[in-house]
Amino acid sequence: MTETLLGISEVLMYGEKVADMTYTDKADQPTRRFVRVYGFSYEGGYYHLDSPVIMLLAGEPSPIDNSTPADVKSALSGTMQVWTADKGDHSARLDETTGAIEDILLEAELGDHAHGGRVSGGRVSGGRVSGGRVSGGRVSGGRVSGGKAD
Repeated sequence: MTETLLGISEVLMYGEKVADMTYTDKADQPTRRFVRVYGFSYEGGYYHLDSPVIMLLAGEPSPIDNSTPADVKSALSGTMQVWTADKGDHSARLDETTGAIEDILLEAELGDHAHGGRVSGGRVSGGRVSGGRVSGGRVSGGRVSGGKAD
């Protein structure tokens, strides 16, 4: 790929089209599709996502080619494609969570409410915690990824 002056705001997203989800836009917008994104490149660095996310991306993808860094190629399957966007473009992100309804809905939203404990309004995303309140809560099925304790 050729570097441009405004390339500093470019984001390359590596993923695969989600075949069983479609998007219909009422306005004449560029073609958008749901893509399962596994990693992205920004400002010369590659960032692998711990858990893939589904994003609504515009435009046609390009195949991963010789200009793709070797560590990116080795981290991804042969069916991956790359979508190019500007960091200011608008999109939608859907985090995939699968499992039993009890775990992904009831426990996640109600917690141990019947026994007086509950975590509400909290969200941890990208190393940020916002809007969280814990009272009489418990942690069940928690996971720490990439953490370090000193």
